[in-house]
Amino acid sequence: MNFAKPLPKYLVQRYQGWKATTFAENHAWYKKIAGEDQRPRAMVISCCDSRVHVTSIFGADRGEFFIHRNVANLVPPYQPDSDHHGTSAAVEYAVSALKVTHLIVLGHSNCGGVQGCLNMCRGEAPDLEKTSSFVGRWMDILRPGYDRV
Repeated sequence: MNFAKPLPKYLVQRYQGWKATTFAENHAWYKKIAGEDQRPRAMVISCCDSRVHVTSIFGADRGEFFIHRNVANLVPPYQPDSDHHGTSAAVEYAVSALKVTHLIVLGHSNCGGVQGCLNMCRGEAPDLEKTSSFVGRWMDILRPGYDRV
């Protein structure tokens, strides 16, 4: 089964345009940073929402932020178990290895993930309640907050 499709032409053209302009104009800088360790000033945990553009919001330069994105910009509670903990691993790496001095959790209005959790907690999202739903299990992290309110 082959489900992979070629990259859309408009993305190929944008990449080629970036490489011919931004990359070409800053080639020395890219070459320099490729040989160095990254040294971001802060870590940002942001939502996957395509409308949230972290570097634009803060006017950040390339390399200034170590960015981790997930649905609803959640930071799950600490659990020392054998499960996969992508967000926790990213935070640990940022703090321990990269020595970032600031951790920013960037939320936004009209978050579909948070709305999905509200719907799930109200019994209005049966698909999210299924044990096979990765999104539902992820959003369940917020349930204790819903229950308290």
